[in-house]
Amino acid sequence: MSEPWRRTLQYACANHRIISAINCDQQVNWLHLDLVLKQIPSVQLGAELDQALVAFNRLLKYKSVKQVTLGYFRMLEVRQDGDLSEARIHILLSTLKSYFQGRYYLKCDTWLSLWRKAMDREADNRVTVEVSSINGKSDKCHTIDTMRRGLQQMQQSQQECEASKADERPGGRRWIGYGKLLKQYLDLPRSGDDLDLGSYDMDDPVANRAFEIMLAWYPGIRKAAVR
Repeated sequence: MSEPWRRTLQYACANHRIISAINCDQQVNWLHLDLVLKQIPSVQLGAELDQALVAFNRLLKYKSVKQVTLGYFRMLEVRQDGDLSEARIHILLSTLKSYFQGRYYLKCDTWLSLWRKAMDREADNRVTVEVSSINGKSDKCHTIDTMRRGLQQMQQSQQECEASKADERPGGRRWIGYGKLLKQYLDLPRSGDDLDLGSYDMDDPVANRAFEIMLAWYPGIRKAAVR
């Protein structure tokens, strides 16, 4: 198992436990938000990524976002195809329980407008967003089987899930980040073995769905066709 994919699996497992713990303690909603920069020339990639991370922090401070968000996990992924790249900030976002029920709800167009504002590129069609709710529509048996095989692979590599040692990459850029509620739960003492399937609440359909979503993410830069 390659190092980036091992980290993907580690974070997917760690966040499954965090999400199920939060859901047990309080009522929240969960969003999957992708903040996207398309067609980035390779020579501008470093500067664009730095700007995107600053813009992400700015986005969270806007009143309409701040008043509904409780916490987040983010992973920065870059796909390179020749001289162009596409950057995605993948985000698990916990929101108020009432997020979908009234004045707090943000439509996709609103997310897009706010993201472009944060990037200071209101008219740039290369700056896009994708947003969806994380619901309980998942195949529990499939998720259990996937996690079991993943934990076995990590056991074979004899490496523990240590997120704090993996979130810095060459160049000093932080590819992984936790904030607010999710960071609080990340820092709490955990019971059980991270590599033991019995330590995970597989009866939480939202955590199961989030786990499946995160397995498609990749922390860092990879050679792949730009979407």
